[in-house]
Amino acid sequence: MLEFQIGQNALDVCKVIVSNQAEISAIRLVAHEVDNNWRQVHQTALEKLNNLLNSFEHSPPIKDQEYSREEFSRLSLNKLNNLGENQVWSITSRVRCSHGRIKHLPLMNFHPEEDVQKGIISALRYICGNNNGALLDSGRFQHYYGDFLLDEHEWTQFMAEFLMPVFLVSPRYIGHRLYEGYSTLRLTSDNQYKPKIPEVIAVL
Repeated sequence: MLEFQIGQNALDVCKVIVSNQAEISAIRLVAHEVDNNWRQVHQTALEKLNNLLNSFEHSPPIKDQEYSREEFSRLSLNKLNNLGENQVWSITSRVRCSHGRIKHLPLMNFHPEEDVQKGIISALRYICGNNNGALLDSGRFQHYYGDFLLDEHEWTQFMAEFLMPVFLVSPRYIGHRLYEGYSTLRLTSDNQYKPKIPEVIAVL
């Protein structure tokens, strides 16, 4: 059984999970543009109100690529450096499993209001129980990857639970993900908005 290690990049974290979860047969990546998000651009209540309708926009992926578990095990960051400026690859939570079943990787993007590292870990232990996982530093935020699988109902509950503390995640992230039906977390970087490749800072 492969294990998470401090300093691992996000792609290698995903490879650990896919290797350990033998029922996964296919993994999907999406490419998308990165920029300042709606909350960053419109910081005051008045600005948000004046740009309210823009908040409902959901940007579709630029590219969509599925890999078998064997193909994914051979994937490298160099092979993913095939996008334009301000574009990155992200993994999706929705995976194909044996017998055609669909399940989800437990992925979460933390947007804490302040430095609340202890609260993030407490929430993860409460929601995920004794399941293994890793917390990654993405530069501005933190990403969680769990080494277990969720069915569709369990995934919806997983997403909803992180809204309850109100200050750990962005409700916009949850809204986008529920709207699309899967979570995403970034694997690659761009020079301007997301210059850091996420790496493991804590193993749970």
